[in-house]
Amino acid sequence: MRLIGRVAVLSIAVSTAAMVLILSVMNGMNRFVAERFWGVDPDLKIEAARGKFFEDEGLLERIRNVAGVQSASAVIEDQALLAYGEQTAMVRLKGVDSAFDQVTDIRDQIYSGQYDLETVGDAALVLMGGGVYNQMQIPPANGNACRLYTVDANRLSGPFAMQQAVASYAVYPSGLFSSIPEYDNQYLFCDLGFARHVFDAESSISAIEVKVDSTFKLARVQACLQQEAGDAYTVKDRIEQQQTMFRSMKAEKLIVVAVFAFVMLIATFTMVANQMLLIYEKRHDIRILSSMGMRTERLRLLFLLHGVLVSLWGTFAGVVVGSLLTFGQQYFGWVKLGGGSGNYITDAYPVNWQMGDVLAVVAIGLCIGFVASALPLKQVSSFAGKIRGGV
Repeated sequence: MRLIGRVAVLSIAVSTAAMVLILSVMNGMNRFVAERFWGVDPDLKIEAARGKFFEDEGLLERIRNVAGVQSASAVIEDQALLAYGEQTAMVRLKGVDSAFDQVTDIRDQIYSGQYDLETVGDAALVLMGGGVYNQMQIPPANGNACRLYTVDANRLSGPFAMQQAVASYAVYPSGLFSSIPEYDNQYLFCDLGFARHVFDAESSISAIEVKVDSTFKLARVQACLQQEAGDAYTVKDRIEQQQTMFRSMKAEKLIVVAVFAFVMLIATFTMVANQMLLIYEKRHDIRILSSMGMRTERLRLLFLLHGVLVSLWGTFAGVVVGSLLTFGQQYFGWVKLGGGSGNYITDAYPVNWQMGDVLAVVAIGLCIGFVASALPLKQVSSFAGKIRGGV
């Protein structure tokens, strides 16, 4: 009996530790990806509720005067076609003003060149995503310009519509940045005035990006900005800016929790067997206690408490082991990416221990353990009934 009891505790502990560790790894990977987004995404982003562009009309200055706003930047963004030699690619051209590098950590994402968005006439220096640079196959230290093409749909009429509607501009990469593929493979950053000229939007912008003072609560500043901007605008935090990605992450996490809850349920079968054998072994004690007048409900409660304690010990041991493995990976980086060759952005698998996950694992483990402990209790009633029946 003692051996089966130990096996029951061990099976619960192993499944619990695995669940804690896997959830911590998922949290670490999700946070790692999110931080890569946050190197380019601002704390808050103000956009028009309808339409692509909108007129500033003093909104930028009013936003800058809101308490908690450390810096604010006007940006304009739209699609364009980039060409170099025989290579072409659809890109997102994002024009930014002089405060953009104060709103985001874009300078920290630059791995080659410098942050220089100087514009001269129809030519401009741009900060180019590393993925775009590689796709265009631009030689290092190249002095030739890339061509940027845009189409004005309002001019697509008349005998020479195509020639009139298509505009071409020269752009030179002053620096290369790397964050995540969604930005690396699409984005070019340029001066706001140049982008307005390219998109034929002299005074329009597509968003106002905001850096929040760390001493203020983000949610409160967001509410104040929404009140200042009005219903014609939306104010999004970083999670809302990448809502699709974070929803998919949350769905993946729920699926993993469900799968490991099922694994824990299977692991508790050993505890069911342990309970059944324990009840059978103590059948004589049940007879004695029943003959002394102990009610069946009290007898069942004793065995239920035993099963819950086994589940509690297994769950507690699993949480401790899983947490220690998580903290060990976090501080010592035992498991390396690519053998620690240095070819990856991070050398070790990122992990992130969260109290909410641990509490969820404990709750799941105890609930499953309670159910597994309660299933064999009918045997207690059966033995007690036989005793009262004279068996």
